[in-house]
Amino acid sequence: MQSIPILVYHSVGRDYAPAYRRWIVTERELDAHLRALSQRGYRSITVADLALLRSRGQLVPPRTCLITFDDGLRDFSEAALPVLAARKFAATLYVATGFVGKTARWLSDLGEGNRPMLDWGALRDLQRAGVEIGAHSVSHPELDTLSRAKATAELRDSKKALEDGLGAPVTTFAYPHGYASSETRRIAQEAGYLAACRVRHALSSQTEDLFALSRIVVTSEVTPDALLDLIEMPQLPVAPPVDRLIGTGWRAARRMRALHRSVFPRRQVAGSESGG
Repeated sequence: MQSIPILVYHSVGRDYAPAYRRWIVTERELDAHLRALSQRGYRSITVADLALLRSRGQLVPPRTCLITFDDGLRDFSEAALPVLAARKFAATLYVATGFVGKTARWLSDLGEGNRPMLDWGALRDLQRAGVEIGAHSVSHPELDTLSRAKATAELRDSKKALEDGLGAPVTTFAYPHGYASSETRRIAQEAGYLAACRVRHALSSQTEDLFALSRIVVTSEVTPDALLDLIEMPQLPVAPPVDRLIGTGWRAARRMRALHRSVFPRRQVAGSESGG
């Protein structure tokens, strides 16, 4: 079974709070990753491209990889895009629409609550440059801890906001924090998406559930050699099960935490499968 590496980044740049260091790579680090992939013969497509290939029953070409960025931070345009363009790598950017033109307030616990987000003009420029813009919810919650009505609003409203703002269809979604239940996946499908990404720090495959696409978290600790080892050496699972007992237990614990916060409001507690 051919494995398909789908990488997920968050920030690119050189200015960051110490607690955020893990979730940001420098331009030089990103360039080194892409150079290593290119030298190994990898070429990238977008998540929408992957969904279309899969829905048509077409095989994904060997040495295909996907580069995704979560959140919609302004540093994507300023720092990531020039590197991607220079290396000729396609990318998918997932945007939390409730923060467009504002700041990433959900990152306050990491000292990055004032990190700027992209505005609508910049998002339209990125789309014209060939970047796929996908949805990442409205308010960046842990969707699998919400009621069905609230989760549905997050998925549908973010899609509509992007389509209104960009004037083009939005066909893929990334679950905030990487969390999704079977119910959340059904909602994503009902909302009209063609595919949705989780995290799971695993490789995807030709047969993985299109609404539970596995991604590999790329952090500042990952060197180019380590990245190639993750992709090519038998150390990561390929298309792991979408629901596991340990995940169900962790979801129940997070729901209890969310309920406690709703009764006793306090600052958001950090601790998720990914930073975005």
